[in-house]
Amino acid sequence: MKYVTITGGLGNQMFIYAFCLELQKRGKNACLFIPFKNNSRRYGHQGYELEKLFNVLTPNSFWLESYSQFLRFFPKKYREKLYKLIDIHIVKVAENFIFYPEVFDFKHKNELFRGTWQSESFFENAKNEVRNAFIFNEDLLSAETRKLKTEITASNSVSIHVRRGDYLSAQYANGFAGICTLDYYQKAVETITEKRQNQVLKFFIFTDDAEWVQQNFNIENAVYVTNNTGVDSWQDMYLMSCCKDNIIANSSFSWWGAWLNANPIKIVIAPERWWRSFEKDDVVPHEWIRI
Repeated sequence: MKYVTITGGLGNQMFIYAFCLELQKRGKNACLFIPFKNNSRRYGHQGYELEKLFNVLTPNSFWLESYSQFLRFFPKKYREKLYKLIDIHIVKVAENFIFYPEVFDFKHKNELFRGTWQSESFFENAKNEVRNAFIFNEDLLSAETRKLKTEITASNSVSIHVRRGDYLSAQYANGFAGICTLDYYQKAVETITEKRQNQVLKFFIFTDDAEWVQQNFNIENAVYVTNNTGVDSWQDMYLMSCCKDNIIANSSFSWWGAWLNANPIKIVIAPERWWRSFEKDDVVPHEWIRI
């Protein structure tokens, strides 16, 4: 049996579920392992969201959940050995942004996968299954989102995701921070404008700091999407996926907004680096443009 541990916010949850679908595509008996309650902050501010937002069922291994809760009484350094006592071997990788094909070697009968598997290569054979799984439940859309979708689909729309918030914290100072600079966004807008030179573009800006963006960006024909906060935050990803083209941040959230964009001739702009200390990574699909 292959168990895939759920962790992180919505974007990470989606990468993890996509990886689980790849295991199933390869003929393995695989399921998600959801170690905490759905509203746990260990899954980000909005908790575990996959079943709520998408038409997917993610049955949990309740006996493994109970065992993992038991293991929390032990220091972390002993837990991997205690999993082996019940014939479950931990599989993890050094970096979440690098593709490691050896994770598919399946060296043990029972394996518990821990990571966020942030590369399309981790679900290369299951892309159709992933797209079919991640169809948003449109019954949950707000009236404002429905109105914006109409505006987006009726125009030559380009999404721009600017993530500040937690990326400005000390936690990410040496990682995600400082990558998507003003220069990056300026060059990204120039690139899209040049490639779509015969079109009148309309830019839809998704950000957690609209005031800062308005003060620092100089983009004509821009619409600021600010209504989706809290439990409605996922609707920004939905709207990004409806745009014709995408300019993303180094964020799994806007990565999925761009990846789910079904426009066959879409242009996606992504930052040259995803994580400050990585000169190269496997996060961004080859057909996207890195700046």
